[in-house]
Amino acid sequence: MLKNRFFITAVFFLGVAVGLFLHKINIFKEKTTAYLQIQRLYPPEGHLVNPLIKVENPQGGDVKLEEIKYAIEEYINKCKERGDVSSVSVYLRHLNYGTWIGINEDERYATASLFKVPLMMAYLKMAEKDPSIFNKEIKYDIEINTQASQNIVPKNSLQLGNSYTVDELLSYMIVNSDNKAMAILLKNIDSKLVSNIYSDIKISTPDLTESEYEISAKDYATFFLVLYSCTYLTEDSSEKAIKLLSKTEFKDGIVAGVPDNITVAHKFAERKYAWDIYSLKGYQLHDCGIVYYPSSPYLICVMTKGGDFNILEGIIKNISKIVYESEEKAMALF
Repeated sequence: MLKNRFFITAVFFLGVAVGLFLHKINIFKEKTTAYLQIQRLYPPEGHLVNPLIKVENPQGGDVKLEEIKYAIEEYINKCKERGDVSSVSVYLRHLNYGTWIGINEDERYATASLFKVPLMMAYLKMAEKDPSIFNKEIKYDIEINTQASQNIVPKNSLQLGNSYTVDELLSYMIVNSDNKAMAILLKNIDSKLVSNIYSDIKISTPDLTESEYEISAKDYATFFLVLYSCTYLTEDSSEKAIKLLSKTEFKDGIVAGVPDNITVAHKFAERKYAWDIYSLKGYQLHDCGIVYYPSSPYLICVMTKGGDFNILEGIIKNISKIVYESEEKAMALF
C-alpha cells in the first residue's frame, strides 16, 4: 500500500515537472516567433523556393555586448561634452551568434561613398548570369571632377583617355574609393538593377535621380551581413566582394583601432556641407565593415557628424578600439 502511494506521488510530480517543461518550451517558441524577424526574397507566385535573406535577432541579451555598449556610450558622451561631435551612431553584431547592440542606430546620414557597395553588388548580380560583363571595356573619355567633393583623395585614380574593364573599375571604386569609377559604372547600368539590391534586402530604396539620400547604420550593415553569409549573391560573388572590401585603402577609421594583423573588410564615406562647415554638422564621416577577430568575427558600423574630419576619424578609431579590446578581455577569460 505504501509503495502504491509513493508510486502515485512520484507520477504526479513527474507529470507536473513535464507540464512545466513543456509550458516553458511553448513560451520560448512564442517569444522566438514574436521577436525573430525573418526576411526572405519572396519570389514570384508559382516558384517553389523562397530564398532567405537574413534572420534578425532582438537587440540585447548578450552580457558582453551590453558592457561594450555602456563603454561606447560613455565615450560618445565625453566627445559630445567636449564639442567634438554632434551625432554618433553605432551598430555592432556578433556574426557567429547574431546578437547585436545599437546606439542611435536608426538615425539617417548621407550615404555618399557607401553607395559603392550596393552598386558593386548590382554588377556582381549581373555577372552571375553573364560573367563576360567583367571583361567589358569602357573608355573614360569625359573628364569627371571629383576632387572638390573628396577630402580623402584616392592614391590611384582613373586617367582620362584610358579604357578600363568593368572588373578594373570595380577595383578602383572599392579599393581606391574612386568617384570617377563609380560615376562610370553607374552610367553603364540600368538603375533598376541597383534599386533592386535595396528592395530585395528590404532597405528603403533611394531615388537615384537625387544627388543625396540617407541611410542608417543598422540598415547599411545589412549589405555586409548578406555578403558575409552569402544569402543574396552566390558564394563566389560574395567572396569577390569581401576580398575587394578587405583591400580598401582607408586605414584611419575602424582599421586604426585594431592590430595590423587583423583583416578588416570595410567601406568608408565622407560628406562635407559647405554651407554648414562652421557647425558641428558640416562634416560627416562613416566607416562600416567586418572585423575578422579570430574565431569571432563581428560587424561594426560607425556613422558620425561633426566639425572636423580628423576628429571624426579619431572617434571612429577609438570606438573600434573599445570593441576590439573588449573582445580580447572577454576571450582571455576562457
